[in-house]
Amino acid sequence: MRRSAPRSRRPRAIALAFLAAAAVGAVACSRSFPDVPSSAITGTCRSGDSCDDTAIWVHPSAPERSVVIGDDKHDGVIVWSLRGDELQRLDAGKAMNNLDLRYGFPLEGRFATGQPHATVALVGVVNESDGGLTFYKVDPDSAPPGRLEHVGEGLAGSTVALDAPEPYGGCFYRSAATGRYHFFVTWKDGTLSQVELTGGRQVTGRVVRRLVVGGQLEACVADDVSADLYVGEEKLGIWRYGAEPGDGDARRLVDRVGSGTGLVADVEGLGLYSRSDGGGYLIAAGQSSGADTRFAVYDRSGNNAWRGTFRVRGTDSTDGLDVTNVALGPRFPHGLLVVHDARPAPSRHRLVPFERVARPLGLVLDTTWDPRRPPKDGSSVRRPGG
Repeated sequence: MRRSAPRSRRPRAIALAFLAAAAVGAVACSRSFPDVPSSAITGTCRSGDSCDDTAIWVHPSAPERSVVIGDDKHDGVIVWSLRGDELQRLDAGKAMNNLDLRYGFPLEGRFATGQPHATVALVGVVNESDGGLTFYKVDPDSAPPGRLEHVGEGLAGSTVALDAPEPYGGCFYRSAATGRYHFFVTWKDGTLSQVELTGGRQVTGRVVRRLVVGGQLEACVADDVSADLYVGEEKLGIWRYGAEPGDGDARRLVDRVGSGTGLVADVEGLGLYSRSDGGGYLIAAGQSSGADTRFAVYDRSGNNAWRGTFRVRGTDSTDGLDVTNVALGPRFPHGLLVVHDARPAPSRHRLVPFERVARPLGLVLDTTWDPRRPPKDGSSVRRPGG
């Protein structure tokens, strides 16, 4: 069971909902779905539709200097500013796929700037070329902030090998019950592995759980507070599992492709918008509708009730997405949604002020949740499928 937020937080959340109603940006309607405009577009990937997934890194003291980190399925990893400018590209030539990040990972060492660290913001990337997970740390003091560095000696020393080739998708999880970090990895054959990570002087990992989900998989997202894992089975829908290693294969279908919500195949990007009261929203991208790509929104809590579906204007065939509730300066004062945009090639990502999504769907905004705050202890953990 989740703990209720203090009463003092609720008026602020309600006030933010009214602020969303006055947000700039005209919303049109397409096929009964609100059509939401973006406010910035990143630079492109190098070739074709090679952009894929993103993770938003929030600067610890100057949120307007946060960055968007993305993968290139033919050419490594890229960092963009909130204006969409490319700031860094590394590990060129490698086929990188889904990526995710978590704060506070225990890792001893120094950044290239000379600053020592005992914990880092850790970025994990599914490395298809090398059949493993490649890890980077984010330097908050670099110029500009948010540059990535390998956690070990180069690419090889920063990559944890997996026991099957060509991993496809994945996501992070930090357990509220144990404080341990995990990375879920998906494959096209419908299988999933849970890798428990250990820090110290380097990052190591071991598989602690395997699942057979069904058809082709890619996207997933884990809720650190409720211990839920959401997995997109591309042709079928969205599954919810327990995220703890001992949770087994119990699951519940959140939504099915072709239902009245407008969810379509392929089910691709998944993201979580968190609120301090334990609420928030699960957002899923339906890719194969092409220029009519749409995004379904569900409650983060309870039985994941459907809250509405929207489009992002000009977006075609979205793959990955990420979202944060954090106020990222004057450009994104109520949070940020980042969605992949495949066409015209080469592909890129669109940045959407989240109030533009919240206003037409009647969603409650709350910028008080801190993603750097560790999840609460095991009292908040829900059992698998519950």
